[in-house]
Amino acid sequence: MTLGAKVSSGPAKRGGHATTSDPNVIPFVDVMLVLLIIFMVAAPIATVDVNVDLPSSKVIPSKRPPKQTYVSIQEKNGVAIYYVGNERVADPSQLGKEVYKEVPRNNKETNSKTGEERDIAIIMERIYIRGDGATPYRNVVYAMNRIQDEGFFKVALVGLDKR
Repeated sequence: MTLGAKVSSGPAKRGGHATTSDPNVIPFVDVMLVLLIIFMVAAPIATVDVNVDLPSSKVIPSKRPPKQTYVSIQEKNGVAIYYVGNERVADPSQLGKEVYKEVPRNNKETNSKTGEERDIAIIMERIYIRGDGATPYRNVVYAMNRIQDEGFFKVALVGLDKR
């Protein structure tokens, strides 16, 4: 691409210049820059400066959803390793109890309740299970059973969304 005029490309006809087919983009760039400046100056002028008293809204802002509780399963050297949130579970048989402790940390709303109402709110939470692709199915079922032993029946399996 050339940035200027072509001076000579060899012998031309008598008294004339040779025609060139290379586009000259300098005028194009100049016009684009001028248009950009015009639009940048005109854009703030197009905003509305009329003051209007808008009616108040009666819509209640939605609450932030609670953080979800995840149980992750990894398979390393033939041994299943379980995590609740980001913490490793030392004793897999205590997986349900660890989930029961984790839910109130994720959902502060359950901490405001007391007694049986709090227990019901905790076990009504959905628990998400994520497992490595190499993890045997029996480890996933084991985790589900330990979680259900503690009273959690809303269990969901997490898969990778490849959209």
